[in-house]
Amino acid sequence: MKAPRYAKKRPDEIQRDPASPAGKPVKEIEMSPEDWQEFEHGVHLFNEGKFWNAHEAWEQVWLRHKEDERLFFQGLIQLAAAYHHLVQKKNPRGMLNNFEKAYAKLEVFRPEYLGVFVTPLLRAVEEGRRRFSPGGNGEQDDGSFNFIPKLQFHKPYNPDLIVEVREVLQSDGFREGLGLFNKGYHWEAHEVWEDVWREKEGDAKLFTQAFVQLAAANSFIKLSKYGSARYLFEKALEKFIEFGHLDCGVVFPPLLESIRHVLDVELAGSGGGKNGSKPNGVTEIRMVSV
Repeated sequence: MKAPRYAKKRPDEIQRDPASPAGKPVKEIEMSPEDWQEFEHGVHLFNEGKFWNAHEAWEQVWLRHKEDERLFFQGLIQLAAAYHHLVQKKNPRGMLNNFEKAYAKLEVFRPEYLGVFVTPLLRAVEEGRRRFSPGGNGEQDDGSFNFIPKLQFHKPYNPDLIVEVREVLQSDGFREGLGLFNKGYHWEAHEVWEDVWREKEGDAKLFTQAFVQLAAANSFIKLSKYGSARYLFEKALEKFIEFGHLDCGVVFPPLLESIRHVLDVELAGSGGGKNGSKPNGVTEIRMVSV
């Protein structure tokens, strides 16, 4: 006698939590240490552009679960398959088909699930659709695929987060980069902070990356590469917002305000500012003792 098949639910059948202002699912899947290891491995593979390998890592987690919310893993698997179709198979149609499947599933779990920031992924899917749908500019893409997102991930409920972040900020490398940045040597700060970033893992790596991207964005402004600058300012802003609640020594409110000013005012026009003026970028990162 055959075992009963698991009844798969559609994304619109996943139960919601009416008490949650973000409309999150009722519960997050309970992850074993093995699950977390495979899941984080998939995140790293995806961010390295190894989309099929990420697909296989996440599939191992998906197969071990029967909860309705396992649709989240399936959405990530289909997202990885979409970019594999584009980058490896040169098949935009296959990418668009997988986009449709992935978007419907991931949308249920916005804005965040299992430590993955879902909303930026959905925006990236929308950008990919615009580029490669009929009438888009995908055929003129330069092959850099810079619209493919990186997964922003932090393991939920990490009690060591503040310790990890403070270790970054108190390191000699970070302090050296901070001094360079605040003196206007942005590319030099970028290189110093990138060395710190390479040595870190998990949340500490993501936190450090925000400073790397901020410094690189300022450098692109000096080179009048405003599109690249905007992209990196947006990425840095997303990460700083994630860590902005931490009492770690970074004075976040003026930093976030400065980045938003650059995006909304200084980079609002095709020539830089609204009146074609040269943008200044973010000129200072303020720190306090904790």
